[in-house]
Amino acid sequence: MSDRTRTSRYSNGSLRTCQNCARAKIRCIRSVPTGSCDRCERLRKTCQFQPGRRANAGPSLSDSKDRRIDALEAKLDRLLAQSTSATVSEASIDDKSPTTTTTTPRPPQDVIDSGLLTLEAASLLLQDYQRTLMPYCPFVIVPPHATAATLRRDKPFLFLAILTAALYDNMPLQRTLELEVKRAISNCMIFDGPVSFETLQGLLVHLAWCQYHSRPRRFSQYLHLAISIITDLQLDRAPEDRFWRTRVDFNGELDREISWGREERRAVIGFFWFSSSISQILQKRSSFSFIPYLETSCEFLASTAEYDSDRHLLQLIQLQRLSERIIVASSQHTSEPHDADALEQCYRDHRSELDLYLAQLPFPLTDSHLLLMQYHTVELYLCQVTLFDHKPRSEHHQHDSPFQIEALRLGLTAARTLLEFYVSLPLRQEVAFNNAGWVQLGFAVTLACKLVVAAADPRIHPHTVDLTRALNLSNMLSRCIIRIQALITSQMDARGDRDVFYHYEKRLKRAQWWFESRSLSRSQPIECLPAAVDPSSSANISHALPEEELSGYGTVSREGLDFQWPGLFPSPAFDDMFADWIAQGSTGF
Repeated sequence: MSDRTRTSRYSNGSLRTCQNCARAKIRCIRSVPTGSCDRCERLRKTCQFQPGRRANAGPSLSDSKDRRIDALEAKLDRLLAQSTSATVSEASIDDKSPTTTTTTPRPPQDVIDSGLLTLEAASLLLQDYQRTLMPYCPFVIVPPHATAATLRRDKPFLFLAILTAALYDNMPLQRTLELEVKRAISNCMIFDGPVSFETLQGLLVHLAWCQYHSRPRRFSQYLHLAISIITDLQLDRAPEDRFWRTRVDFNGELDREISWGREERRAVIGFFWFSSSISQILQKRSSFSFIPYLETSCEFLASTAEYDSDRHLLQLIQLQRLSERIIVASSQHTSEPHDADALEQCYRDHRSELDLYLAQLPFPLTDSHLLLMQYHTVELYLCQVTLFDHKPRSEHHQHDSPFQIEALRLGLTAARTLLEFYVSLPLRQEVAFNNAGWVQLGFAVTLACKLVVAAADPRIHPHTVDLTRALNLSNMLSRCIIRIQALITSQMDARGDRDVFYHYEKRLKRAQWWFESRSLSRSQPIECLPAAVDPSSSANISHALPEEELSGYGTVSREGLDFQWPGLFPSPAFDDMFADWIAQGSTGF
């Protein structure tokens, strides 16, 4: 404090602060030695000072006290100068009220504010989602006119989920954004953040490409969160049938209709499709049961299609419903020994339904990759249920009946078609596959190995040799491995984990090892295989035998391979290996 200010404070023998400023707890400043203080003069108030007590102590004590006060006020001046808090105007403060400080809440920083991505990079990722990923998830459509800036402003969580899915070429950054998605989910679902339809769309995108998530993946947990939103918002029923006024509500509000139109219909259809198709293959109970409203929504979208994919949704749901009916005949619903006649009738009924479905399809099956992969997966699932899921009534049950050979041929044909489709795709196109697509491919690899080994039965081989030779599974597995290897990078995330394709390659090599080791049984029993064979090694076992001996996979003697088809794999190791095809861990798919 300057000497002039100190003189002005004490020149009239009164205390330093007037009574008005003292009550308001505000510094009292006088620009002139006498008269009112600056604040009272500005507010036109009577400025009164309490007479000060004269100090009885000597001058040295008074000077010391003044210096301490000056030091404290100087420190206060520096702190006030550094403060960035907004304060209300002094003119609006009542004399008897303390000074209040208000702050304007700022929106939380997103990945662009924090510098993880630029808006330009986000725009490119959004375009990649629309062009590359969206055909494999037609349940969340981003219009062509949408920009990264508008999506970031209007649907920030969906925006974040899309960026995360589209970062498949940058695994470390993708895993970093995945953590941001987890924080956003916990904020809106566990803490006090808003839960909206946009949250549902973001969860669907996040689930669709969950194969890219860090392990353990939480498919089941995220799916149940999404279903809870569908239930709370009553999206599983038509808008006119939703009751927003509950039976225990006394506020007298009128019922209100809230709907997000076509967007909500697509999203609900998508959750059913993912839940049903994945749970069926991995032998889990579907969390989302079919409801007639789903088919009604599909018909509405097809009749008023905004996008070409809207015309395919009805066929996707109808095919999945057909697949669900096959589950009734599987061992998931009965552990009793099967009746051969009943099983044959079940097979023929479902086979007829599949043939009729394909004949009535209003467009070529190849128009939709989703539908093509799903159709051949359903064919394979019918073979799995018919040939492997049931215990025979007799210990020496015969497996060369005409309908079983027919089912085996159906499975070999479906496996070849699906795997040929995969290896014939343009390079790197499979990076856009959704999670269900990879589960379907894993199931196809698993069952193809089973079918070819079963077809080696001496009594069945003559009826299937043309199909096993056309499939040429050893070569097919090698081609699949080569495609996967082209996608593997040396990148690691913050926890030291590799990308998902590194793990896919390991599983394919283990399948190849299992299959090739049984091919060797033509010349020696399985138990006599060399101990040096390692399923995780990069060397293909197919080099152990001349190629001409492997092609076609000739018959296996009954002495070398004595099995009952349902007990083809007495150890669950093989099935467990591919039940973990997407490495979800024990708490997820």
